[in-house]
Amino acid sequence: MNFRQSLGSLLAASALAAAAFAQDDWSYSGSNGADSWGSLSSVCANGSMQSPIVIEGTEAVYMNRLETLYSVAPVDMVNDRHTVKFNYASGSVMKVGPKLFELMNFHFHTPAEHKVLTTSFPLEIHFDHKAADGSLARIAVLVKEGRPNAAAEEILPYVPLEPDQTSRRPEVKVNARDLMPNDHAYYRYMGSLTTPPCSEGVNWYVMKEPVEFSSQQIATLRGIMGENARPLQPRNNRMILDALPN
Repeated sequence: MNFRQSLGSLLAASALAAAAFAQDDWSYSGSNGADSWGSLSSVCANGSMQSPIVIEGTEAVYMNRLETLYSVAPVDMVNDRHTVKFNYASGSVMKVGPKLFELMNFHFHTPAEHKVLTTSFPLEIHFDHKAADGSLARIAVLVKEGRPNAAAEEILPYVPLEPDQTSRRPEVKVNARDLMPNDHAYYRYMGSLTTPPCSEGVNWYVMKEPVEFSSQQIATLRGIMGENARPLQPRNNRMILDALPN
């Protein structure tokens, strides 16, 4: 294993340690808000590849298509005090070139964490994936206000409203792909988790095309989660690739 592979494995392993922090140890506001996360993990304060960032100054490069080979599946719905998370059944994968990443969950942030040039969005959906070698990939889908989203309409009535609540409804089945745009064109950069321990080495794929949610759907999620977006982080001369399909 060469140095780059060893470093990638180490970063991925540290990313998996996110669950080690108690839910009460951090928040998005107050005395344990984002400015204090460095006391939990020095990477949050001193890392050089932190997320989220502004998507700008991109470089157009021919890259592999992003394929979402997801199945319709029941989900475990969790209100974990910081977001509402939908834990996905095994067997659904994202494919980029020859590499496969299994979908683990999707969850929401309001307002959106990333910004594209000068444009901000009211909501962002993250789809978390893990490869067999432990490396992590996250798809970010930006949401703009518009028509009601049919897929969201099917799941929002069942979202746990109170912190630490979980729910599993056998009749509620989801295809996470329905929450994504039809066009899977993306921006690509290397970043981090956006929650403690802010571990780096995360492969980010930010979809170029936003999806639409109604103002009521956005307000519903904001009412359940509160505002849960980490402030924008320095780019630090990282490359942001504007992926042109092969």
